[in-house]
Amino acid sequence: MKREIVNEQVPLGYAICASESCSERAHCLHSYFAPEVLREARTFTMINQQHPNYQEGKACELYCSNKPERYARGLTKAMGEMSHNNYVAFTNYLIAKHTKTQFYRIKRGNIPLSPAEQAELLELLRTYGCTGEEPFDSYEMRYTWY
Repeated sequence: MKREIVNEQVPLGYAICASESCSERAHCLHSYFAPEVLREARTFTMINQQHPNYQEGKACELYCSNKPERYARGLTKAMGEMSHNNYVAFTNYLIAKHTKTQFYRIKRGNIPLSPAEQAELLELLRTYGCTGEEPFDSYEMRYTWY
């Protein structure tokens, strides 16, 4: 079953690349959505190929893969597995690291978590006693625009 990508809308002001010679053109979001932006947008941001630091291919600092990634939402499932002491310690740790508001947004699933953020949280969840294979409440496919 193919998962639907939930953020296919190009962000406002997202830079497009019109390079025809870049070896990564077929795999980069900046190029992948360029035809759509050029067709539909009245104004747009473009990567400057004349800039002294401009590079193509693997050396490009602006490269963004056009392969969707699996983002996670919500920690209530994982936190439900923790003992009371671990629950409190985990909550306090994340509140100290972020803010109370940010913690609750992450816990409720209001904020999608990138694969890197998931890996960091998964390690932390394991430290605090979560053993489930799929600790997050839900998953979705998203482009990583930046």
